[in-house]
Amino acid sequence: MRKELRYWAERLEERAREEGLTFPPVLFEEVGPEEMAMLAAYGGFPRRYPHWRFGSEYLRQREVYRYGLGHIYELVVNTVPVHAYLLKGNTLLAQKLVMAHVYAHADFFANNLAFQPTPKDMLDEMAHHAAYVERAMERHGARSVEEFLDMALSLENLIDPHAPYIRRPEGEEEERPQGRLRVRPYLDPYVNPPAEPPKEAEEGASPRPLPPRPTRDILGFLARHAPLAPWQKGILEIIREESLYYAPQAATKILNEGWATYWHTRLLLPLLTPEEALEFAELQAGLLAAHGFNPYRLGYFLLQEVEERWDKGRFGPEYEALPLGEKLRYERPTGEGKRKLFQVRTVHTDISFLEEFLTPEFALGQRLLALEDLPRFPEAKRALLFRLTNMGYPIVELVDANYGNRGELYLEHLYEGVELDLRRTKAVLENLHRLWSRPVHLKTVVGGRETLLSAGA
Repeated sequence: MRKELRYWAERLEERAREEGLTFPPVLFEEVGPEEMAMLAAYGGFPRRYPHWRFGSEYLRQREVYRYGLGHIYELVVNTVPVHAYLLKGNTLLAQKLVMAHVYAHADFFANNLAFQPTPKDMLDEMAHHAAYVERAMERHGARSVEEFLDMALSLENLIDPHAPYIRRPEGEEEERPQGRLRVRPYLDPYVNPPAEPPKEAEEGASPRPLPPRPTRDILGFLARHAPLAPWQKGILEIIREESLYYAPQAATKILNEGWATYWHTRLLLPLLTPEEALEFAELQAGLLAAHGFNPYRLGYFLLQEVEERWDKGRFGPEYEALPLGEKLRYERPTGEGKRKLFQVRTVHTDISFLEEFLTPEFALGQRLLALEDLPRFPEAKRALLFRLTNMGYPIVELVDANYGNRGELYLEHLYEGVELDLRRTKAVLENLHRLWSRPVHLKTVVGGRETLLSAGA
């Protein structure tokens, strides 16, 4: 970075640590619009496996910038050290705001519990994934590998985002045979020899169900059990690993962006010159504009609300028992606001954050609803939480991989009042059938009736 930016990076880092933020080293780099568009297309990483969707996203990002339809101020990547990119040509104040914003993101990545199982070496790992796919293309042909990638990417949301946090009791999951080396899953077929085929069960014995329990990790199951070539299983594991890496970011978008916006405001305001105050106000107004669903705005103002409530003692049984009008006037100063914010940052995702702190009082104060619409608040809140559940995707479980004792897949959609998009569902079932090589069935609700959709049957 330029000497002036390095000075401000150091000064803002010092202020952030004085305020209690904790994070690993942050490496900033200034890049031009073309490189920023490429990095944005790659999800913040300088190298990804070759696939047309990255090129398509790059073209979209470039045209958005070229025609003034949008502006990427920064990209930050959850790694150690944290890598962050600043767009060349931004004003000094904009770069200072972005750096303060990045330090708060780095603190969130380091301390929020949802990110604790996330690997921090993904910069290298993404490059390994790219090399793996490139070698597969050399050996098996670019077209066949890209066609398989298309099929695998259509299933990238069939993961269990909670899988990294679950520890099953011993004996309840598929055990790793002794003597096998522990490596990245996509390398396992090459490093470890294939296991011996299972011996025929004794007559009258009860075969162990597969999977042992219903699982949402359908992609992981296919990578272990589908009749695929080793390179194909490796690609499935790559897609799964990258999906799991991005899952905590999707689950904390509101809280994470609100946290970063809160802290860039708090860190920068005391340092602004009179000449910078107007530009800061303009940048802040654009970031917090009330257009559609703005996670920055909702997260920022809700965190401010939490801080104010805990500073004024607006919590606990005594407060909760008050009528709405008295709640708005209640005050019992405690000075607990900042401590509460750090607790919220550590233990919450978007769903739990909104469930606990999105109150009718806040909705009225932010003009999210009028007083006469107050009875509809619980319904609106439930709809918002439902929209955020499972990153907005339907929840589907694999129940039986030997359905009807014919080696067919049987899945169930956990229906919660919203029916599936049948066109997309049929395309996904067709791809599952191609991977599994046997019929695939999905129990769901269509037109209000329980229905079994099938592919390959």
